[in-house]
Amino acid sequence: MYNFQAKITGRCQLYSDGILIRDELNAIHPQNMARIFARALANEQNHYINRIAFGNGGTMVDIASNVIYKTPNDGQSPDDATWDSRLYNEIFSKIIDEGSITLNPLLGIDPGSADVNVGIRMGGGSDPSSDPESIPNVSGPGVRSIDRGLTSDVVITVMLNQNEPVDNTKEQTTFVFDEIGLYTTGTQAIPTNGYQQINVGNKTSMDDSKLLPGTAYTFRVAVNDGTPTSITFITPLVGGTGANKQILYGDLCEAINNGSISWGMLGTNPLPGNAIMSITDNTNKLFPSIYGVQTNGYLVISSITTGTSSKILLDSSSWARRETNTFINQLNAPLGSLLLDPINGVSAGIRNTPTTPSSERERLLTHLIITPVIKQPNKALQIIYTLSVSVARTED
Repeated sequence: MYNFQAKITGRCQLYSDGILIRDELNAIHPQNMARIFARALANEQNHYINRIAFGNGGTMVDIASNVIYKTPNDGQSPDDATWDSRLYNEIFSKIIDEGSITLNPLLGIDPGSADVNVGIRMGGGSDPSSDPESIPNVSGPGVRSIDRGLTSDVVITVMLNQNEPVDNTKEQTTFVFDEIGLYTTGTQAIPTNGYQQINVGNKTSMDDSKLLPGTAYTFRVAVNDGTPTSITFITPLVGGTGANKQILYGDLCEAINNGSISWGMLGTNPLPGNAIMSITDNTNKLFPSIYGVQTNGYLVISSITTGTSSKILLDSSSWARRETNTFINQLNAPLGSLLLDPINGVSAGIRNTPTTPSSERERLLTHLIITPVIKQPNKALQIIYTLSVSVARTED
């Protein structure tokens, strides 16, 4: 019987304006790393690095202002999890799989995440159009291998460009993170709900919706594959809560979620299945139904159920549905808004099912805890993450 030893070391370097600001070694998740090695050798799915995630739950500050570092989650004590380890508090992520032959159209997007630590974190906080150009297996953001002779490197290159994470709070000045993780492909750790976003130009609850006072609007929406329902409301003649009586996005969400009588509704949520309309909110409970919600600047309608049957579809597909288009086009006038493709809910991923890989959960491969990094607005941050793989000579 012959035995060999495999070794992986991880190194993460962060550059701001080309200047190295951090050079850190990170923890490897041995169980999950071994699993993707086996998957790759067996030519099974979900065996490669798909996204990089950033969190702000890796450190604490004690009463003496000392930074206390938590233990990286690597599936071993004190980590309560095993194969299902997660970041402590994920706040942003980017797809880093650039594809093998043709460019992955999802490269650079923030797909969101879902786990017991943060609940469901809606994606959309990235701006991949501002990233450097990527050529699969050659250059730019992505994941590629380098032959070093007796060792091989996996090099992950990521750019947090000047616009990222997208500033949708009107208050954000910096982006602070103290943990980084690499994940495989796979579904999320808890079931998610279906939703559909309306791109209204990166707005919050305190922005003017551009809806006109004393005007009737209608849109049609189907929830969980139900029959499309017409939702009609009449904006108040006196306007909304804006400083100049503008009807704010927060006013719209609050009126819909509560079926506001003053908006010509019946006092209960008119959306089928009690679905919710929301937008990024940072007010002090001015709009209670969306208090503290983060939608990355989109106006969103979400189902309150989770799993594969959870779906939202704003019905604007034909001439007969022009009232929905009229409502959507009025938002953010005169530029108008754009209805994005619906995102269906998914069930929580399971541990192993090679014959149905789309049902498997993503796995955390590395977890780095660092002194908090502050990314200033309008500044780019480049991350070069290197995993060096070596195999010792076999011995009996």
